[in-house]
Order: sequence, then C-alpha cells, then structure tokens
Amino acid sequence: MLAKGDMQNKIKYLGESVVNKIAAGEVIERPASVVKELVENAIDAGSTEIIISIRGGGKDFIQVIDNGFGMSREDALLAFERHATSKIETWEDLQKVKSFGFRGEALASIASVSDMEIRTRPSDEDISTLVHLDAGKVVDVTKEAGLPGTTITVRNLFYSVPARRHFLKTNNTEFRHIASCIKKFAMAYPGVEFTLINEDDKVFQLRPSGLATRLGEVIGHDPMSHTLELESEQFGMRLHGYVSKPSFSFKTKGEQHLFLNGRPITSRTINYAVFSAYGHSLPSGDRPFFVLFLQCPTDQYDVNVHPTKAEVKFKDEQLLYRVVFHSVKDSMNTDEMIPSMSSSTVESEDPATLSMDFNQSAPHLKFQKSAGQAEPSSVSRFFDSETTDESQAIQSQLVHRRPAPHANSLVWQLHNRYIISQIKSGLAIIDQHVAHERILYEKALDAFDHAPIFSQQLLFPQTIELSAEDFSIFEEIVPMVDRLGFVVKKFGRRTIVVEAVPADVRLGNEQKILGDMIKEYKLNSYTNPDPRDNLAKSFSCKSAIKSGDPLTVEEMNGLIDQLFATKFPYVCPHGRPIVIQLSLDELDRRFMRT
Repeated sequence: MLAKGDMQNKIKYLGESVVNKIAAGEVIERPASVVKELVENAIDAGSTEIIISIRGGGKDFIQVIDNGFGMSREDALLAFERHATSKIETWEDLQKVKSFGFRGEALASIASVSDMEIRTRPSDEDISTLVHLDAGKVVDVTKEAGLPGTTITVRNLFYSVPARRHFLKTNNTEFRHIASCIKKFAMAYPGVEFTLINEDDKVFQLRPSGLATRLGEVIGHDPMSHTLELESEQFGMRLHGYVSKPSFSFKTKGEQHLFLNGRPITSRTINYAVFSAYGHSLPSGDRPFFVLFLQCPTDQYDVNVHPTKAEVKFKDEQLLYRVVFHSVKDSMNTDEMIPSMSSSTVESEDPATLSMDFNQSAPHLKFQKSAGQAEPSSVSRFFDSETTDESQAIQSQLVHRRPAPHANSLVWQLHNRYIISQIKSGLAIIDQHVAHERILYEKALDAFDHAPIFSQQLLFPQTIELSAEDFSIFEEIVPMVDRLGFVVKKFGRRTIVVEAVPADVRLGNEQKILGDMIKEYKLNSYTNPDPRDNLAKSFSCKSAIKSGDPLTVEEMNGLIDQLFATKFPYVCPHGRPIVIQLSLDELDRRFMRT
C-alpha cells in the first residue's frame, strides 16, 4: 500500500499534438469538412475565383486555389497556430461576427491530421511564401514565384489518425459530400466563380452570374420553374429567395437550403415556419423545396454555439418564426400558383444531366394526384396520344358546349367533371370538386371563428341511426357541426334528426353527407390532431359538388367567382391542384404552328 506521499498526480496537461487532434475531431469530420473550411477562408479573403481539386474522395488529395488577398510570410506561419485569427480581436467582436471563420482552429486542426502545404502571396508582394507542414509541424518554409492569392494542398487526410480514416466512406460517397458542400457556397455567392475538378476531370465551372441563373445551374432549371419568388423586409430582417409551389413537392427534405448573411445554416425554427406556411396544401409526408436568404443584424443571433457553426441561435425565435411564416404565406397569394400543363412529365432532373454533376440522386419532383382521382379528361388524354376516337371525343364536347351569357367569358363543362374557361394566355381547366372543396373549407374555418354558415330548412327532416362509436364522435363535434349550418337534434339513444343543412349543400343527399362527414372525421383523427381543421376538411370533402355532377353555366360562373374570392384558390385542402393552365404556346407547338 502506497504511503500518502507516494501517490502520483493523475491530472496532466495534454500535449499540443493531442489537443490539435481533439480539435480536428470536432471540426474536421470528413474531407468535405476540410473543403468547407478552406473555401470559407477563400471567401473571407475576398476571392472572386475558387478552384477545388479532389482525388480519392478527398482522402488522398484536396487543393483549394483562390485569388484572394493572400498572406505575408509571418501571417502564413501564424495561421497554423491554434486560436490565431485575423477575424476578431476582442470579445465584443465575437458578438457581431460577419466572417465565416473566427476561432483560428481550422488550419491547425487540418494540419495536425494531414500532410499540408500552403503557397500564398499578397498582391503588394512579388514572391510567394511556401510553408510545408507534416502532422501539424512546420517542416520547411521557402520563397517561390507565384500568383497573388492562396493555394492550400492537403494530402493523406487522417493518416496520423488511422481509426478516423477507417470510418470514412467510399470515394464516391465522400465526393458527393464535397460536391454538396460546394453547391451551397455556389448558391450563396453567385458572383464568385467556382470550379470543381475530380480525379483531374472538370466536373463543372460556374461563371459569375445573377442569383436566378446560378440557382438554375446548381439545382436544375426544371425544379426552379416550379418555384415562387419571395421578397420581404420586416423588423430589420430581409428575407428573399424561392419556395416551391404547393402543387409540386419532394418526398425528402434534402432540397431545403437556408443561408444567414451568406452562411449556410440549419434552423428548426425557420424550417418549421416554412412548412407551417403551406398549411395543409401539401400531402402528408411531403416536403416543400426552398432556397432562402436571410439578412439579419449580427447582434440578433449567435453562430458560436456549434464547432462547425452550422446551427445558429437567434435572440428572438418567435419573431423570426412570424417573419418567415408570413413572408412565405404572402408569396403564395399569386396567379403563378397555377401549374401549367404540358406533354412532358414533371419530375426533377437527374443531376447527371446538369452542368453540375454531383453523382447523387435528386428527390423526385412530382405533380400531386391523390389515389382514386378521376381519370384524365379527353383533353388531357389527347395530349398524350393522337387516336381518332379521342379527337372525336373532344369535337363532341366542343359541339355541346354551353357558352356563358357574357361574351368575354366562355365556360364549358367537360364530362361533368372539369370546367374549361378561356383565359388570355390559353385555357384554364378547373376541377369542379376540389374547387368547391376549397370554397367550403375556408367557409368552415371562418364559421368556427366568426359568423356561422346560413342554414336551409329541410321540407322533410332526415333521420340517421349511428353506431355507438359514431354517435360518441357526433356528440364531440356537435357544437362545430352547428356552426357549419347543420341543425341536428338527438332522437333516442343513437339516432339523430337533421332538420336543416348549410345553404351551400345540394339538397337530396344530406343524410349521406353527415354520415360520411363523421366517418371521414374519425378516419382523419389519427393523422390530424386539430379537430376544427379535421372537421372543416371532412365537411368540404363530403359536401362539395361531386365529379360527375352536371352544372349550369350560372353555377359554373358562380363557382369560379367564389373560388377566386378564397384566400388560397390554387390548391385544395388535401394538396391537389385546383386549376391547370394550357397555354397557347403549348397548343401551337402541338399543332406544329411554331
């Protein structure tokens, strides 16, 4: 047994090499992390041209060349010391950071786990400084001829930490992460030229351009054609960018890009605000696509909450939520929400066909159509084939058209299912059922908060017998049912009597409507926790004009007027499109007039 004086001290200072490797573990997760740090430094240095070269998925070779400010010999050596930085000097500077890097850990961390070389020259000097480091130790410092700017080369990443290198993925996987990283910088800085070279093959070269052009090059022109532009400035915050139309969506959330003062970030508050702004216009499980740029005073957020500075903490998260929510909501109140119909299938371009080949699968962009939706009309079938029978069907429908009394407003009902109306740019095709759904849905929500819907008295009250479960549901929702315009009284243990129905409901099937509403409400309650929204959807779905119901010209015109008086006339409560445009340009192309 050791005497008290023989006990050894157990707490020791960690060596500098160990400290740097620990820091590398926090900041440098994979080759893409190295690229991120080096490109950030290049942008902070005022570069207008950045070239990134990769070999072996970044494990063997990473090189970033920029035409930025460059560094003197003294700065080049000091840059590899931990916590040496040109970005901040005082604690107050940390509270208003505008640059990407500021902790002074990145270069030291990268150098500690690789064979690294930096060649740099400021524009006011004639000779470049070349510094070679091995596992964080300076091996050689020389002078060479070179262009202004900085070139950093990283070889054999994690060679000094074999366990970390062992957990890296395949070269293709690591390269995809690198390409995705550069993709974000390319979107945020359209004025900077980015070139990516993989295994000595040029993957892409993006010339300086405007934001819309750059986003089309990076994301794809087809997906961008289904977006709405957003521009808003409130409470000292400016938000601009693009959000997808609700009639087009992704099954994954990979195509959601957010930038704060030019910095790619993640924010659950902003993501939730965007998603909430779509309401129930997206089918369950689908995600909107967006590219949003937020400009905000630096004292309103903190980027120092995560080693990689990806997560940001805002001073007033509730205010941020409201600004984003209302900005996105307002951007959707436009006629651009109406999708166009063409012969091509609507899906996202494969990245392999884009100028930026990331070798990664793009989420499937699709036109929303619910299961069990009615078959396409003769018009839409005609644009997929050229059979004589179908062309004759169109001719027959046009012969039996029913013109509106207004000379400038012609409407037809196609197969008692779609309303076709002439518009300035061509044709508008309206699904009568989902159009009426949207009208009734908004009326129901308004009735819950304001004046109830008017009732129409039934000449002969309808008696409905419910199951024990359905009767309990009815008792739960009866106050809301009353505000929708139904006058219903209990009659016995599980029987109800319908004495009046909403004025918008067609008479003759009121017994079926209320019974179906209860069943729909019960079915949706598993996925929709909001009882008012659930009932509004159930009411609108079961009370709306059906596909197959014949309409008079007056009814069609009335339906159109009511539709475009709603807050959101482009998508039904379940996410399906209400209106589709068929342009004259598309018709001319089909008839070979162009």
